[in-house]
Amino acid sequence: MTSRAELAEVAEKRIATDWGLDEWADRLVEQAGVGVTIVDRHGTVMYYNKWASEHLDRMPEYIGNDVRKRHRRAVTNPRFDAMLKLFEDGRVEPVRYVARPYGKTTILVTVSPIRVEGELVGFSQIVLLKDEVQELCARFDTSGRDSFEREMLPDGPPAT
Repeated sequence: MTSRAELAEVAEKRIATDWGLDEWADRLVEQAGVGVTIVDRHGTVMYYNKWASEHLDRMPEYIGNDVRKRHRRAVTNPRFDAMLKLFEDGRVEPVRYVARPYGKTTILVTVSPIRVEGELVGFSQIVLLKDEVQELCARFDTSGRDSFEREMLPDGPPAT
C-alpha cells in the first residue's frame, strides 16, 4: 500500500495533517447527491451508491458482473471498450458525455480512471440528471444566488 507521504493530496498539501481521506470516503461517495458507480479495470461492477439505485438502472445482482451485460444499445459496448482503452493507454483526464440510456431521462456522465500506486485498477462513473442541472442553472440565471439564499436562509442573509 502507498504510504501517506507518497499520496498526491499529502504532497500537494490538499489534506489536513494526520487525517486520512479513507476515514470518510465511503460516506462521501454514498451521500454525495450524485450517482456513483465503480467498475474494476475489466468492467465488473464493484459498487453503486444509493442515489444511483434510485435514479439509474442499478440492482444488487449487477454487483460482480460485467457492466456490458446491462447496456441496452449495441453501440454502447464498443464505445465503452474504446473509452477503457483510452485509460489503459494512459489517459488521466476524465471522459465526459451526455446519454439517454433509459429513453426519457438524460444524464451527464463523467468517467474517471482509478489508479493505485500508478496502476489502473478501475473506473468511477459520476452521473447527474440533466434536468436537475438545467433547473439549477436557470434559477441562477434568473435570480443569481437570491433563490438559494431564500431557501437556505429564510430569515435573510446575516448582516455584514
